[in-house]
Amino acid sequence: MAEQITIKKTIYSATSINNIINTNFTQLAKTTKESPVTLDMSINDFFSKYDELFYEIPLSGSDQSHLGLATRSLEYLDLSIDDLQNEINFLREENIDLKNQIYTSSKITTGSLVI
Repeated sequence: MAEQITIKKTIYSATSINNIINTNFTQLAKTTKESPVTLDMSINDFFSKYDELFYEIPLSGSDQSHLGLATRSLEYLDLSIDDLQNEINFLREENIDLKNQIYTSSKITTGSLVI
């Protein structure tokens, strides 16, 4: 005979969930005894600092480079540089096809002979 299992589901309201679950992700922040991580920098502060350091950041070679930052951002957006390059290649091919169609249709309508 099959064993009966009872499943209980607890549903929390949108207001009470913040009292139960830490939505600030502070448990994921790395801290050290010497310098605890503080999250007091605003997004505006971050981009101001980024603008100040822009030309000091290496182009590539590590995660702390422009390429590393771009790669992380693309991963967050669920994209990759390969995806973007494939899209560019597809659009280039489509552009060539459309130019060929225009060229072919203009040859037919003008009746000119192209050598």
